Amino acid sequence: MESTAIYRKPKKWTAAVLGLILQPAGMLYVARPGWAAVYLALSVLVVLANMFLLRGREPVGEAIALLLAIICAIHAYRLARDFRELLKRPWYSRWYGLVGVIAAFAVLALAARAFLFEPFRFQSASMAPTIEARAHLIVRKWGYGNYGTYGIHFMKTVMSSEVRRGDIVVFEYPEDRALSYGKRVVGLPGDRISYLNKRLKINDEEVQTRRIADYVQADRSIPSRRYLERLGEHEYAILIDPEAPAGVSIVKAFPYRERCAYTAEGLSCRVPEGQYFVLGDNRDNSSDSRVWGFVPAINIIGRVQYILQ
Repeated sequence: MESTAIYRKPKKWTAAVLGLILQPAGMLYVARPGWAAVYLALSVLVVLANMFLLRGREPVGEAIALLLAIICAIHAYRLARDFRELLKRPWYSRWYGLVGVIAAFAVLALAARAFLFEPFRFQSASMAPTIEARAHLIVRKWGYGNYGTYGIHFMKTVMSSEVRRGDIVVFEYPEDRALSYGKRVVGLPGDRISYLNKRLKINDEEVQTRRIADYVQADRSIPSRRYLERLGEHEYAILIDPEAPAGVSIVKAFPYRERCAYTAEGLSCRVPEGQYFVLGDNRDNSSDSRVWGFVPAINIIGRVQYILQ
């Protein structure tokens, strides 16, 4: 005869705590996989709403998430209270089953972030108007050879995805690789880059721009001049402040510094092998390769796939 422990009812307060902290786990504990799927879907919807609909209104999103957790905790408590004592509990509602399910989901989520796609929060306005401050980015990582997440590096391989001019990439900041930056690639290995009098040239060919409607930044009352610029298949807007000086006021020491020449009008550089030259779209409000140098290929985390403003 099977042990009566197999038929032990789930504890009401354990169910409530699990429902409050991790809603699907609370439902699995009381042997309700259907409700676990419902709460998982609702949790995903709350996250998406925070990213798309409630940007800048984080307290509203937090309140909705808290309300969902409280509802689930009460629901799990009642299901545990009404659980029939003679009903055999499935394996996933036992402690070892819950641990296994949670661990499996955690490993899958960690692997997806480390190797496939990872979300980032862009804090600065250096890429405006393409990327607004506090926007969410989804970065494609597969093929770029720098695999890790949450500050943990799992492995590095040879880059198999092509980095093209005009791509927006997220990379480890060369001076502090614990920091992640996002900029636009304008110079590939071997390119001659010049940015003189706020005009970009690549291999002695000027990148064409045309002026469009001015752009008002959130922290400034004076509009910035906005231009459309095209690099390869990419066409995007850049911002120019005509009152800002053309030259770079602060230049740091960086590897291959001797490959760049600075003047009052700007700079010109020859991009070394295995390195990239990046600029912010907000040209007069961006710390980029003009200031701290080239981005090594091994520092690139991935290419920005989606921008969620």
